[in-house]
Amino acid sequence: MTGNEKKGAEQRQVSRRHLLFYLRVFDGMSSRVVGHLIDISAKGLMLLCDEPVALNEEYRLRMRLPLDIVGTDEIVFKSTSRWCRPDDNPDFYISGFQIQGLDSESERAISSLIEEFGFSYQEEEC
Repeated sequence: MTGNEKKGAEQRQVSRRHLLFYLRVFDGMSSRVVGHLIDISAKGLMLLCDEPVALNEEYRLRMRLPLDIVGTDEIVFKSTSRWCRPDDNPDFYISGFQIQGLDSESERAISSLIEEFGFSYQEEEC
């Protein structure tokens, strides 16, 4: 584990959950896909992206939910890009985003999404 990875692991205080499928995450209200959701917590998310993401940029992200969760089928939220690195597949990048100021409805939707469709890293090991 490199120094940066260790620092990131130490800073992460909320457990992350992988999802059983990748949700597309869009830039604001446009149809441009920023990436596909790999894992999520109440504080942040990790995306698989086709292009590198600029660091420390603010984004307005939109996720269409797999079904009507907490009375909505999508959530829109502000986030800040915190890191970006090449994926094991050289055609992709992995990017981390810190979620900013979710409203209570979006918090409930993310919690429900994690509960219904997520699994922990420990369950991933065979």
